[in-house]
Amino acid sequence: MHDWFFTSDLHGQGALYEQLVGLVAVRQPRAVILGGDLAPHASGTEGVAHQRVFLQGTLVEFARRVRESSPATTLMLMMGNDDWATNMDCLLAHDGELWQLLHERVFALDGFSIAGLSWVPITPFAIKDWERWDDGVDEPARRLDGWTSRDGLLHPHRFDAERRAPTIADALAPFEPSATSGRLILVTHSPPHGTACDRIATREHVGSRAVRSFVSRHPVPLVLSGHIHESPRVSGAWWDRIDRTVVVNPGQFGTSRLCGVWFDPNEPANSLRHTVHEGGV
Repeated sequence: MHDWFFTSDLHGQGALYEQLVGLVAVRQPRAVILGGDLAPHASGTEGVAHQRVFLQGTLVEFARRVRESSPATTLMLMMGNDDWATNMDCLLAHDGELWQLLHERVFALDGFSIAGLSWVPITPFAIKDWERWDDGVDEPARRLDGWTSRDGLLHPHRFDAERRAPTIADALAPFEPSATSGRLILVTHSPPHGTACDRIATREHVGSRAVRSFVSRHPVPLVLSGHIHESPRVSGAWWDRIDRTVVVNPGQFGTSRLCGVWFDPNEPANSLRHTVHEGGV
């Protein structure tokens, strides 16, 4: 039961959720963490409704099957930048029962603090619910205009290039007291900037500078991230280090198999195993 499992970016793919249920039934992990982009990619108002059906139906059934097959497993999850935020009530309805929500929270398990953050730096994509300026410093603005969701409806949104606030750095600040213990596991949908885990196809680094700054200033042993699906294929590595911090991005890309990482939180630097790729720490 020392094994924990992390995956991200399943995007509502039933086959991947089925594989995860199977893994849980066989391995009986202590914890399963889903790092964002839970629902199928869907745009427009119809997309909001489509994701809502998934979250209220398929995701709930998945969580119940996890509970039935492995009662001692704790399921933790949060939304990612491709999940419409107006549907958060679907997740809140089962928070503390079927799963633990992580976004902007710290959850305690077995002496560890698990903190989650769905925010990502501004992307070229249209859904802006989970995007923020990174650290307030000048940064490439890939697409300032898009859509946010409230009350089941979409609303035009444009980031203010003059104000550059609020930031991801602001959202990380409340985690600082938990980070001093050296037992904080940070789950950020965006990987930290400048690692093997945040490269897009052009080989450019697009991760969060704020996340990197946070782990550089605090004794965080492990960062679990996703978002940049192709990064492990582009960089050739699904993990990296920032000083003593191990950074992971399973990279759900280019395979029909579930990409995820097993680890022991007591010694993450010596226990990482990927479900598909070789090359653990």
